[in-house]
Amino acid sequence: MKYLLDSNIIIDFFRGKQGLKEKIIERLRQGFGVGSIGLAELYRGAFKSDRVKFNLKLIKNFLNLPEVKIIVFGKNEALAAGDLAARLEQKGQKLSVGDTLIAATAKANNLTILTEDKKHFGRLTKFGIKVETV
Repeated sequence: MKYLLDSNIIIDFFRGKQGLKEKIIERLRQGFGVGSIGLAELYRGAFKSDRVKFNLKLIKNFLNLPEVKIIVFGKNEALAAGDLAARLEQKGQKLSVGDTLIAATAKANNLTILTEDKKHFGRLTKFGIKVETV
């Protein structure tokens, strides 16, 4: 497994965003992780939507793909999150708690974050977080 998917990638994939489907399929063989934090973001969006059952089924079907693995936030991820949050604060930089936890999950599992969010995640490379934007 090489990539940790940010929730925005999965949401736009579900929506059929032009060009994204092809980029995901190109990388599918390398395997994807979905962090439990990102998964919570997906479920929150599904439950807030007008099509709850439909969106929950989309998530379920996506998670059932053999190339997709759920990565549970645990002790190593918490350690990486505390380190990253402290280093960001020391530099006077802010990052949402959710994005910090997603970045820490990638760092702890030696994965590359696959995202469309260049603004938030792009600056984390100097903290040893691997990021690829599409």
